[in-house]
Amino acid sequence: MSTKIVVFQMKDLIKKGAFIAAGIIILAFILFFLNSDKNKTSYIPGTYSAEIILQNSPVVIEVTVDENSILDIAMLNMGETQEVFYPLFEPSFETLRSEILNLQTTDIKISENTVTSSILLDSVNTALEEAKREKETTSETTTKAD
Repeated sequence: MSTKIVVFQMKDLIKKGAFIAAGIIILAFILFFLNSDKNKTSYIPGTYSAEIILQNSPVVIEVTVDENSILDIAMLNMGETQEVFYPLFEPSFETLRSEILNLQTTDIKISENTVTSSILLDSVNTALEEAKREKETTSETTTKAD
């Protein structure tokens, strides 16, 4: 048996380690950007609405979207009678509106006025589903035409 002596030069080890680290970082960025496109929700730009019946009158929740984001959420037709009988509706709406617009998602934790906030959140989700459904219908129609 003969003894083999292996000599490692520190420069070579540092170079190889740097290349491996750079490769891992580049691969991580590529995977991150590929997955971030899948998680984005796409809408057909426009304004979509859902109704909530309070005191036998509809309150309309309007959601305005562009291709990839929620631009605005508005509450229409809230009358004085409804404001008196449902005093938590307006503040709950404003809180939800700001959270949804900041986070760009309706997957938020409701901590205050849970019943009222859930009703409002459901109506926002209904309007957003309409925007998504129309997008899916439009893409299916386009696919069939091709």
